[in-house]
Amino acid sequence: MTVIRLILPMLIAAFLAGPSWAEGDVPPGTVFVCDEGSISSPSIQVVIPTRPDGIATLMLESEALEMAPVPVGSGFGYDIMLPAGHFLVRGKGAEVMLFVDDQEPKRCILQAGFDAPDTVTQSKAASLGGNVRTGPGTEFARSDGLPYGEPVSILNATGVIFDGYEWFEIEYSEGLRGFHWGGIMCAMSGDVAGVFSSCPADIQ
Repeated sequence: MTVIRLILPMLIAAFLAGPSWAEGDVPPGTVFVCDEGSISSPSIQVVIPTRPDGIATLMLESEALEMAPVPVGSGFGYDIMLPAGHFLVRGKGAEVMLFVDDQEPKRCILQAGFDAPDTVTQSKAASLGGNVRTGPGTEFARSDGLPYGEPVSILNATGVIFDGYEWFEIEYSEGLRGFHWGGIMCAMSGDVAGVFSSCPADIQ
């Protein structure tokens, strides 16, 4: 039995008390199944909106809970804070994961009859100074070095975490590409998951 299924019975009362749409009022979007459910536990589904600025929906049987957009390095992210924990959906195309606090993430499967959502975004960032590598990790060869404040575009989040920050595929300096660690990057607009911080005033 998954960790998510184990905690679901405790969450039902909290969900029922939280903000929700009435049944049948769920906004249109692409449906992903995160847990098919059982007799004792409701199913979990996520509806990803068709527009990047839309609102995702966390579905628990007939309950539809609004999830707000959150900045991510690449792809899309939505979350909701409930008394029982923080639910975060993160994905790109047909690859979607559901995170509940620090529990093991749950993969969400694209429901039959739906196309993957076209909600991929790219974040503008800057390097705080450091190496560009041929792959997402210090074991990969150094291909370049970036000075403090060098503008970069985050193309892909690799899912490789080092010391609490993610490795990203980036584009910089007239089309060059490589991999840069989020711990030596800052986000040009707000906070981006996996990146050290928002950029200071001297970089903005």
